[in-house]
Amino acid sequence: MSAKSQAPIHRIGIFYKPHNEGAVAMSERLADQLKASGREVWRLPGRASDATDGRLKKTDLVVVLGGDGSIISAARVCAPQRTPILGVNFGRVGFLTELEPDDVEEKLPLYLEGDYWVDVRSMLQAELDTTSGAHADHPEHPAHNYMALNDIVVARGAEPHVIRVKIWVDGFEYNTTVADGVIISTATGSTAYNLAAGGPILHPQVRSNVLTPIAPHLVADRSLILEPNAIITLELQAGSDSSLLSADGQINHALNSGDRVRITNSEYTTSFLRRRSPTHFYRVLTAKLRDDL
Repeated sequence: MSAKSQAPIHRIGIFYKPHNEGAVAMSERLADQLKASGREVWRLPGRASDATDGRLKKTDLVVVLGGDGSIISAARVCAPQRTPILGVNFGRVGFLTELEPDDVEEKLPLYLEGDYWVDVRSMLQAELDTTSGAHADHPEHPAHNYMALNDIVVARGAEPHVIRVKIWVDGFEYNTTVADGVIISTATGSTAYNLAAGGPILHPQVRSNVLTPIAPHLVADRSLILEPNAIITLELQAGSDSSLLSADGQINHALNSGDRVRITNSEYTTSFLRRRSPTHFYRVLTAKLRDDL
């Protein structure tokens, strides 16, 4: 897909890693340059979830100076506001980043003038229902909602014991997995925990999700690629030790026996600005797999 002429970008937010000297310095330099060009700019250190003051509603683009973790955090905040992201790689491989730090001065103006295409990624929505579990007698514990760009995971806690997770797909009782946990991954997240657990790699534009058990007891307990609109329900079974629900590996919630997690595709998506060819994904993938060998 080639870059297309889009509307110019005038209002920009910058998220940057506060403990990375290069990211901090670039955030300051970019802010000064963008303001000098007549654009509105604001900066925010740390996790993007700290951006709760409404500035995103008036922002055309968020530039993230960090690695994939920083971008994933930004995605959960930007998606409800439909604010696109441009990632600058201050991490390692950078599946989600678009530019390297040395490229920013030359190439950022092209994006700001509208020379880009939009890479839209699906996200997950998870609803944790504790009313039938150990919290059932405590109505002050309502359902909790989580959004994720990479994955939703139900996994064992600190104790080195397997857990039992009953799985429903579209209301059908599919399986009870005895394992270290279960991953529900988007195509974007298929190269993260899902890949480490032996799951398949999906092209980022695929709208299906992947169900992958983590170190299952049974050899036959394999990954399953789901149809895009599938509804997955995971229930932690009695006898399971301390466990947790994790969204993108960044937001965690303790689970008890009987707790249920209902997972669907989110109504929101994450949008990335791109000028690179869509085949760049294969180049990054090849580099990562070679490094892991």
